[in-house]
Amino acid sequence: MAEPIQAVRDLSAAFAARDLGAALACFAPGDDVGYAGSERVETASGRAALVALLGEVFQRPEAYAWQAGAGTVHRYGDRAYVFAEADGQVRTDAGETESFPYRVSGLVELVGDRWLWRHCQGGEPTD
Repeated sequence: MAEPIQAVRDLSAAFAARDLGAALACFAPGDDVGYAGSERVETASGRAALVALLGEVFQRPEAYAWQAGAGTVHRYGDRAYVFAEADGQVRTDAGETESFPYRVSGLVELVGDRWLWRHCQGGEPTD
Protein backbone atom coordinates (compact mmCIF):
# COMPACT_ATOMS: atom_id res chain seq x y z
CA MET A 1 0.00 0.00 0.00
CA ALA A 2 1.23 3.50 -0.80
CA GLU A 3 2.21 5.94 1.91
CA PRO A 4 0.34 9.25 2.33
CA ILE A 5 3.25 11.22 0.82
CA GLN A 6 2.50 9.48 -2.50
CA ALA A 7 -0.43 11.90 -2.89
CA VAL A 8 2.13 14.70 -3.34
CA ARG A 9 3.90 12.79 -6.13
CA ASP A 10 0.67 11.77 -7.86
CA LEU A 11 -0.63 15.33 -8.03
CA SER A 12 2.72 16.59 -9.33
CA ALA A 13 2.62 14.04 -12.16
CA ALA A 14 -0.88 15.17 -13.12
CA PHE A 15 0.19 18.83 -13.09
CA ALA A 16 3.29 18.07 -15.17
CA ALA A 17 1.12 16.33 -17.78
CA ARG A 18 -1.58 19.04 -17.54
CA ASP A 19 -4.02 16.15 -17.28
CA LEU A 20 -7.24 17.38 -15.70
CA GLY A 21 -8.71 13.89 -15.35
CA ALA A 22 -5.58 12.60 -13.61
CA ALA A 23 -5.50 15.64 -11.30
CA LEU A 24 -9.15 15.21 -10.33
CA ALA A 25 -8.48 11.52 -9.67
CA CYS A 26 -5.97 12.67 -7.02
CA PHE A 27 -8.84 14.11 -4.95
CA ALA A 28 -11.26 12.19 -2.76
CA PRO A 29 -14.75 11.53 -4.10
CA GLY A 30 -17.55 13.94 -3.42
CA ASP A 31 -17.84 17.68 -3.17
CA ASP A 32 -15.94 18.13 0.10
CA VAL A 33 -12.58 18.87 -1.56
CA GLY A 34 -10.43 21.96 -1.92
CA TYR A 35 -7.25 23.36 -3.36
CA ALA A 36 -5.19 26.49 -2.80
CA GLY A 37 -2.21 27.44 -4.96
CA SER A 38 0.39 30.19 -4.80
CA GLU A 39 -1.63 32.92 -6.48
CA ARG A 40 -4.41 34.76 -4.65
CA VAL A 41 -7.04 33.64 -7.21
CA GLU A 42 -5.95 29.99 -7.07
CA THR A 43 -8.47 28.71 -4.56
CA ALA A 44 -11.25 26.22 -5.02
CA SER A 45 -13.77 24.78 -2.60
CA GLY A 46 -15.96 21.99 -3.95
CA ARG A 47 -15.67 19.74 -7.01
CA ALA A 48 -17.06 22.23 -9.58
CA ALA A 49 -14.71 24.98 -8.42
CA LEU A 50 -11.79 22.53 -8.46
CA VAL A 51 -12.60 21.49 -12.05
CA ALA A 52 -12.81 25.14 -13.12
CA LEU A 53 -9.59 26.20 -11.39
CA LEU A 54 -7.44 23.30 -12.52
CA GLY A 55 -8.90 23.55 -16.03
CA GLU A 56 -7.71 27.16 -16.17
CA VAL A 57 -4.28 26.34 -14.73
CA PHE A 58 -3.73 23.54 -17.24
CA GLN A 59 -4.60 25.82 -20.17
CA ARG A 60 -1.69 28.12 -19.37
CA PRO A 61 1.27 27.96 -21.77
CA GLU A 62 3.35 26.26 -19.09
CA ALA A 63 3.30 23.15 -16.94
CA TYR A 64 4.20 22.88 -13.28
CA ALA A 65 5.71 20.03 -11.31
CA TRP A 66 7.46 19.51 -8.01
CA GLN A 67 9.86 16.95 -6.61
CA ALA A 68 9.17 16.43 -2.94
CA GLY A 69 11.91 15.56 -0.53
CA ALA A 70 11.18 13.79 2.69
CA GLY A 71 7.86 14.87 4.08
CA THR A 72 6.18 15.07 7.41
CA VAL A 73 3.16 12.84 7.84
CA HIS A 74 0.77 12.78 10.79
CA ARG A 75 -1.52 9.81 10.29
CA TYR A 76 -4.88 9.40 12.01
CA GLY A 77 -6.43 6.14 10.83
CA ASP A 78 -7.58 6.52 7.23
CA ARG A 79 -6.68 10.23 7.16
CA ALA A 80 -3.35 11.99 7.32
CA TYR A 81 -1.88 15.47 7.25
CA VAL A 82 1.07 15.71 4.87
CA PHE A 83 3.67 18.44 4.47
CA ALA A 84 6.54 18.37 2.01
CA GLU A 85 9.25 20.81 1.02
CA ALA A 86 9.80 20.46 -2.70
CA ASP A 87 11.77 21.69 -5.67
CA GLY A 88 9.29 23.16 -8.11
CA GLN A 89 9.73 23.55 -11.82
CA VAL A 90 7.79 25.38 -14.50
CA ARG A 91 8.26 24.27 -18.12
CA THR A 92 6.94 26.61 -20.78
CA ASP A 93 5.53 25.43 -24.09
CA ALA A 94 8.55 27.14 -25.70
CA GLY A 95 10.83 24.71 -23.81
CA GLU A 96 12.18 27.05 -21.16
CA THR A 97 12.40 25.85 -17.57
CA GLU A 98 12.66 27.63 -14.27
CA SER A 99 13.13 26.15 -10.81
CA PHE A 100 11.69 27.52 -7.58
CA PRO A 101 11.15 26.40 -3.98
CA TYR A 102 7.73 24.94 -3.29
CA ARG A 103 5.73 23.51 -0.40
CA VAL A 104 2.79 21.14 -0.53
CA SER A 105 0.56 20.33 2.41
CA GLY A 106 -2.93 19.22 3.23
CA LEU A 107 -5.31 16.52 4.31
CA VAL A 108 -5.35 13.18 2.50
CA GLU A 109 -7.72 10.27 2.92
CA LEU A 110 -7.17 6.59 2.20
CA VAL A 111 -9.71 5.49 -0.43
CA GLY A 112 -9.21 1.85 -1.38
CA ASP A 113 -5.44 1.51 -1.61
CA ARG A 114 -4.71 5.11 -2.64
CA TRP A 115 -4.22 8.32 -0.65
CA LEU A 116 -6.39 11.11 -2.09
CA TRP A 117 -6.55 14.80 -1.26
CA ARG A 118 -9.42 16.30 0.71
CA HIS A 119 -7.64 19.64 0.71
CA CYS A 120 -4.29 20.48 -0.86
CA GLN A 121 -2.30 23.67 -0.55
CA GLY A 122 0.76 24.36 -2.64
CA GLY A 123 2.76 27.54 -2.39
CA GLU A 124 6.06 29.23 -3.01
CA PRO A 125 7.72 30.31 0.23
CA THR A 126 9.21 33.80 0.28
CA ASP A 127 12.58 34.75 1.67
